[in-house]
Amino acid sequence: MNKIILLIFIAISLFSKEVLDPKQYETHQVIVEGLVLNKLKLTVDALKTMDTVITGPTPVVCMSGETKEKVKSYEGVKLKSILNKADIVINSGKDFNKIYILAKASDGYEVIFSYNELFNTQNGENVVVFYKKDGKLLEPREGKIALISMDDIKNGARHIKWLEKIVVKKITE
Repeated sequence: MNKIILLIFIAISLFSKEVLDPKQYETHQVIVEGLVLNKLKLTVDALKTMDTVITGPTPVVCMSGETKEKVKSYEGVKLKSILNKADIVINSGKDFNKIYILAKASDGYEVIFSYNELFNTQNGENVVVFYKKDGKLLEPREGKIALISMDDIKNGARHIKWLEKIVVKKITE
């Protein structure tokens, strides 16, 4: 009897991630706030009206180096285009080195980008807030809107499902 209970416990533990309903995290808009002149609430339809980019093939590589997925294309908007629309507040030239962007998912996952990384390096050209993958709208397991930093060597670490907020902040001493 104890063996049966143990087997049931192991089975539940192994498949517990699959039991969670990804729709509980699904977001329908991204809020852009913080140090911006224009706070934004962007739905997929709003993103479609902006300058859309369609990427080429991109492997999604996790921190272990394992390729988790091979994506043919992402369709969305460059993060820096969204930030330009929000109009980041910069009071002095020294602020450029102190501004950072926090991207938050509805499940609590967060990643950061520096202002200089997005606006003064090639990497900024390939950080995409996307709503389509391989030509199809995202499934609930990824949310309606997601983000990826395609030029990262291990880009899975800055691949955000269920993107809900983009917050512009400044380092304070």
